Amino acid sequence: MCFLLSIAILSGCSIYSSAGRKQFEQKAPTEIVQSFSLQGCRNLSSAETWFKEEFPSNQSELVEMNSDYEVWARSLENSAVEVTVLTKADSNSNESSQSCVYQFDSKEIWQQHKKAFLQDLAKSLSDID
Repeated sequence: MCFLLSIAILSGCSIYSSAGRKQFEQKAPTEIVQSFSLQGCRNLSSAETWFKEEFPSNQSELVEMNSDYEVWARSLENSAVEVTVLTKADSNSNESSQSCVYQFDSKEIWQQHKKAFLQDLAKSLSDID
C-alpha cells in the first residue's frame, strides 16, 4: 500500500526549470557553475515534502539546513556526488516545496566547491525573497 502511494505521489511531479535555479546559475561564478550539472528540479506535493522531512535517506548526509532550505549530499557508485536542495515553501502561500538535484563529478570537486556553492545558493534564494 505504501509503495503504491509513493508511486502515485512521484508520478504527479514534473521536472521543470525554476526561476530560482536560473538566477542561481546566472549569478554564480563560472568556475562553480561548470563544476556541477543540474539533473532536474520539480515541485513536491505536501505528502512527499512531509515524507522527505520525516524519513530522510540513510544514504544522504545533511550538509546545511535552515528555515528556507536543506542541502543533502550522497556519494554515487561512479564516485560522483549528488547534491539535493530542498527549498521549503512558505506555509502562508499556495506554493509547493521544490527539490533540485545537482551532480558533481567527484568528491574532490564537491569538497573544493562546496563552500562557494552553499554561499551562492543562500544568496540566490535570499534575492528571490
